[in-house]
Amino acid sequence: MGVPAAEKDGRFYTNLEEIGQTIAIDVKKREVMAKWRSCDDPSGVAVDSKRGFVFVACGDHVIVLDTAHEGRTVGSVAAGAGVDNIDYAEETGLLYVAAQDAAQLTVARIDDSGKPAVLAVVPTTKGARSVVAGENGHAYLIDPLGGQILKLEPSNK
Repeated sequence: MGVPAAEKDGRFYTNLEEIGQTIAIDVKKREVMAKWRSCDDPSGVAVDSKRGFVFVACGDHVIVLDTAHEGRTVGSVAAGAGVDNIDYAEETGLLYVAAQDAAQLTVARIDDSGKPAVLAVVPTTKGARSVVAGENGHAYLIDPLGGQILKLEPSNK
């Protein structure tokens, strides 16, 4: 699964799962602009187009690649077993990572250098995955085993 960055730069990011790479594609030229080694099992990808970070889901963690520095890994956040798809809310700088085997959602704030700081680890349900960031800090996860969509709200404490 790939993710477009800002339309102004015309890039599309995706993973080559079979060979552990993440690539940037120039949409207008229809050619690969860059290839970076990511991890052995890359799956989901999300983008901070303002700061040039690409987030790659890697089994039980997420890495942060810096596109301005040849895709160098600048950060990582552990999230539990079964990380699949991820999402990033650029306006808040929050990365959402659902781990289906660990039955948890990890929320981390990404600083200007690409370093993640875990803000919360929220219990979900076994099998819940593919998180989507919503408005006001809400997150939505697919629960295929329960046949529902889970909505997680930020704590008011």
